[in-house]
Parts: sequence; C-alpha cells; structure tokens
Amino acid sequence: MLLKQLEYFVCVVDNNSFTQAATEQYVSQSAISQQIKALENSLGVELMVREKRSFHLTPAGQYLYRSGKKLLERFHDVKVETTRIGTDARVSLRIGYLNRYSGIAMQQTVIRMAKRYRNLDIRMYSGSHEELYGMLQDRRVDVVFNDQWQVLSDDYESQLIDKATTIIEVPQGYTDAGSVELKTIDDLPLILVCRGKYTLTEEDHYRKAMGYSGAFAYARTLEEARYLVAGQQGLLLLDRFKYLTDALPGIERKALTNHGKTMERHYYFVSQRSQDNTYVEAFKDMFIQVLDEF
Repeated sequence: MLLKQLEYFVCVVDNNSFTQAATEQYVSQSAISQQIKALENSLGVELMVREKRSFHLTPAGQYLYRSGKKLLERFHDVKVETTRIGTDARVSLRIGYLNRYSGIAMQQTVIRMAKRYRNLDIRMYSGSHEELYGMLQDRRVDVVFNDQWQVLSDDYESQLIDKATTIIEVPQGYTDAGSVELKTIDDLPLILVCRGKYTLTEEDHYRKAMGYSGAFAYARTLEEARYLVAGQQGLLLLDRFKYLTDALPGIERKALTNHGKTMERHYYFVSQRSQDNTYVEAFKDMFIQVLDEF
C-alpha cells in the first residue's frame, strides 16, 4: 500500500466523487481509479462497491477510510515538524505544573533545555489540578506535571516520575514540633492556590482525598500564598522532591503527617496521546536526569 494511493482513496471518499477528487489531486480520473484498484489488489480486499455514477464503501473500506485519514493527518504533522526542526525554526514547548510544586528540579530542567536547544521557546504555566487538565484538554499546554488525582480517559497518557513528600509551611514559631498532623489543623486555614470556578473542586479534593476538615483561604499565586503564611493568616502545603527553593523569612517548614505517617504524592507527566511536540519526551528525560543527580 502506497501513501499516495491512500491519499487518493481518502480524497475520493471525502468528496464522494472520483471526478472532484481527480481535480483536487491534479490527476486524471482514470489515474485515480487505477491507483485505488491497485490499492485493493495490494490489500487483497474490496474497498468500495462501484455503481453507475456512485459507490459505497465495504466494511473494510470504512475502516481504512477512518484509520487512513488519521494516518494522513499524522504524516502531515510529522512532515511539518521535521521541516521546522531541520530549518532551525523557533518552536515552543508549553509546560503546566501543579502550583504547590516548589522543587528546583523543574528550574534546572528548564535551564538545561534552553542551553541544549537554542531554537526552543519554553513557556511555564502553574495551576490547580483542574486548571491543568483544562489547559491540557484545550491544548494550551503540551504536557502537565501533576499528581494524578482523577481517572483520565484513554485520550491521555501518564508517565510516573517519582514520589514527592508533602510538607507544610507555617509561620515562624507556630509549633516546636518537627511535624504537623493534618487532622489537627484548626487554628489557621489551609491556603489553596487557585482561582474562581476551580476553588470548589480543589476544596473537594483536599477534603475527600486528604481527609482535611478545616477552613480554607485562597491566593492567586504561590508567592501571594507565602506572604499570607508569613503574616500568620494561613498554612501552605508544598510537594518536595529532595530539595525545595528557599523559604521566605518568617516561614518554617515542617513535615506533614496523617495518622502519624509522612504524606507522599505520586507525580506524573501527562499529555494527550495525539500530541506531536518532539520536545516533550526530551523534557521528561531531562527532568528525570536532573532528579537522579540530586
């Protein structure tokens, strides 16, 4: 089966006409008919039943049309990406990450990727759980770094990266103990970094998945949340992979426990199966390499 034969076949079905397809492909009608017949011979099956001035697809033809159209679209994307990389055109990589992640591994990965791929424009977007999946669904980002807290459809693929330890930032002098038990927090609210319509789903996650029963406060950014902590207006959860960025003055970091056990979260890189950004895999590999070096 030749790619051009598949292209002719899909074009005929799209137009429901051999004549119109021949016009679009800049060949004669007989040439298209011959190529589709050759396609059938190479596959050993009949793809369409020809009538006087019309045709209808066989079950095999219907399958080839659906699958072949996707294959042609994918092939077009591969050609475009190959040309773009080969001509050193500037390309973008858009990465979403959970706003309570505060490790230096992501920063180091971005720095190294920028040095290695001079034509790469890396854009970073933080968000709550629901915001990140919205970005991914709308293709505003190519991949998200998230603790997977809901079951995703088969349209997405997830790659487990590592476990992160959950810690809590508290005002200086908040407690002399080395840890804070989640279910004993009732004097200060837990700060959620999220906005607008996402607050309810985020609250629901912390109550059901983590067992938190206290009050909440809200901040638009991680920096704003930390100022609230320093001002003794709330507590902030963070996820740590070995090292964190430095804390603000007036803030202490404690281990967070649930029934006396340290809390951990599994983090994943999640992307759409149909995404075709060639730098996504390179970024994942680089991130894992940076984690291994710590």
